[in-house]
Amino acid sequence: MKGKSILSLAIALLLSLSMLAILPVKSVPTATMYVDPSYLDTTLDLGSTFTVTIKFKDFVDLWVWQVQIKWDPTIIDCTAYRYAPTLATDVFDVLAPARGTLFMSGGINHALGKLLGTSQSLTSPPATGVTGVAGTGYNLVEMDFTVVGYGTCDITFDNPPVSTFWSNSGLAKQPCDFQPATVETTEAPLPYGPKADFEWLPVIPVNGTVVHFDATKSKPGFDGSHMCPITEYRWDFDDGTGWHNVSGKTIDHTFDLPGFFDVFLEVNATGAVPETDSKTKTIQVIPPSTGADIDLYCNRGPFDGTGPDVANDAWAPQEEMWLYAKVTYNEEPVESKLVAFEVRDADDNCVTYRTQATNGSGIAAISFRIPSMPAFGDWIAVAVVDVAGTTVADTMPFKVGWIIEIVSVTPTNGPYKKGNNMFFELEITNIGKTTKTPTITLVVYDECGVPIGQVIITSWDIPGETTAAPYTTTVAIAVPQWAFVGLATVYANAFTDLPMSHGVPYCPEQSATFMIEKA
Repeated sequence: MKGKSILSLAIALLLSLSMLAILPVKSVPTATMYVDPSYLDTTLDLGSTFTVTIKFKDFVDLWVWQVQIKWDPTIIDCTAYRYAPTLATDVFDVLAPARGTLFMSGGINHALGKLLGTSQSLTSPPATGVTGVAGTGYNLVEMDFTVVGYGTCDITFDNPPVSTFWSNSGLAKQPCDFQPATVETTEAPLPYGPKADFEWLPVIPVNGTVVHFDATKSKPGFDGSHMCPITEYRWDFDDGTGWHNVSGKTIDHTFDLPGFFDVFLEVNATGAVPETDSKTKTIQVIPPSTGADIDLYCNRGPFDGTGPDVANDAWAPQEEMWLYAKVTYNEEPVESKLVAFEVRDADDNCVTYRTQATNGSGIAAISFRIPSMPAFGDWIAVAVVDVAGTTVADTMPFKVGWIIEIVSVTPTNGPYKKGNNMFFELEITNIGKTTKTPTITLVVYDECGVPIGQVIITSWDIPGETTAAPYTTTVAIAVPQWAFVGLATVYANAFTDLPMSHGVPYCPEQSATFMIEKA
């Protein structure tokens, strides 16, 4: 009996081993670095901007990552990039927020079209890496591009062995794929030449004082495939001083005598067809005042433009602006003097030209409304008056645009599963001179059009004049278990207050789509 039992046990063991031999072995997924989005939905015009994110998925025991990206610099140019120190949703920030990291910024080589070796590594214990959720892409680097030429261009990984990752114990335990993105531009137009244009401040200067001329509004040319930047600006100030050739967009000049001068600008863009263009504008230079003065200001404080050539705060479409001009002689108000007011927009078009006499306090006033579809940018108001045979003037620059603007709302680290958080990155600008505290709303609808989440924020202080560097923040909203799986949409708005409290929008609504998946 005992021998029979041992035999039965041996047979059973052999059977079990044979069963194990035929069971499928669970394979480790291939880690993938990729560019998101892999293809932009629409073709891009020259000068268009877009952002891509370098992502990583299906990795195991990640301790160090490193990427090197390349593109065709004749078609697109990388204007900025963000990685771990400034990217709040990078892979280690999401998976190991309490652990220390070390960063290395490779920098951008614009001529070669490369983001050089950029990396991040964990530095603090435990001595193990991190493993992401299968199929979920985690951010490594964000890159901003501008279209500078025409054609089709891949944003891809340069020298894939450099674009790789390591575990704590050595080289990656998994194979790693690299998936590029493709950018396609619109069809190239026929070649064209540059466009000369310029402006100056003060608008009506006094002889003997410095006048600042600015040709930033001049446009480059095009050779049939690529932009041709302006390489030379040639000025003639019509005052006998001859030609002034400079490579920069600005120049300062002093007129020794009063009068009217036809200022001539010629720009050169090598390779464009044609290579040159010119523009002539007439400037009035007045003699120094002998007691007469004028001060132009408006009804928006605390930056109301009081003082000589002082800028005012920003204005939005359809707002009504009141302009005031105080005329004095030997610091005493002058009554019944006709003041000429002119307002010019960012395209140098005359928006309004009015005259009004001063009252007993020496003040003339007019009002006008910013158009509903104005030219956004730098505007200027001018007031001119003659007092005792002397012409005096004052200028007041100001900006026109959405005071608070939601530049973009971007889902990050998606797609999102039921029961998890959705993350949305907001970019907001404030072109005003003072800090604003708008009411921001985010509302999410699932594929069936059912609202599944919302956030109302009333405590964000947006610093003034942040056009060059948008205020960026991230908002989290939970995905309810009952949400419909599929394509969802988030809508972001900025108000002066909630509409139910009579608030009005600061700017147009922004939206973005993303995917919701099963838990």
